[in-house]
Amino acid sequence: LMQKDGLGLPQDAGRAIAWFKKSANQGYANANLQLGKMYLAGDGIDQDINTAVNWLAKAAGQGVADAQYTLALLYFKGEQTERDLTKAVKWFEAAAAQGNVEAQYELATIFYKGDGVPQNLEAALRWYRAASEAGHPEAKYTLAYFYIDGQVLAQDYQRAFSLFNEMAQAGNRNAQYMVGYMHDQGMGVTKNSTLAFNWYLKAAEQGYDEAQLIVGYMYFTGKGAKKDPAEAEAWLQKAVAQGNTKAQKMLNEIRSANKP
Repeated sequence: LMQKDGLGLPQDAGRAIAWFKKSANQGYANANLQLGKMYLAGDGIDQDINTAVNWLAKAAGQGVADAQYTLALLYFKGEQTERDLTKAVKWFEAAAAQGNVEAQYELATIFYKGDGVPQNLEAALRWYRAASEAGHPEAKYTLAYFYIDGQVLAQDYQRAFSLFNEMAQAGNRNAQYMVGYMHDQGMGVTKNSTLAFNWYLKAAEQGYDEAQLIVGYMYFTGKGAKKDPAEAEAWLQKAVAQGNTKAQKMLNEIRSANKP
């Protein structure tokens, strides 16, 4: 590993592979993983997907969660090797059971969509919850959406708000938008246009075009913020620059209304 990364020794992929192979032949699981990753990435050597899969499979069989996840992803995407959803689910499940958060999220999504397997909402929720509890933002967002939608989980705006708010406080712009929206609509919280504006603004400042559209609208109407036509136009232009057609329509209407 030191020769592979050049840590205290000259970087030499060929010698690194030779040492990894010696370790692998002695049953060292991490050596199998490193060999798999090097052949997969073409890291200092010619890329060889079949060889990569063979080494990763050895590490996965030895219980290395990182190898299990990487192998599952290869089989699931089917871009570099033949797509095999049975193998993908098998290795996602193995990695997920060991606490690999990305595997938990992928597995949840596969079961939710029924992608190559029978749809299983119970399994999907179990893995979404596991990933969410481990801090996976997309898993948290999905659960929050389920609580709003009321189709997969019983509708519960307060739980949805709690999850969105947790992510929003951590800086997730989509969640900031949703916290703004829930304050705006009074969903799970007391309706408050000022708080709604503040959260929309946070999302807008991170480049979220839908939030920029709403901020522009609120500045124009004076809802939740002091009326400011110049700021309204500035935010709408930001959204337009990202291809937001609703912002362009609103901007055209404002400009038409302001014509003498």
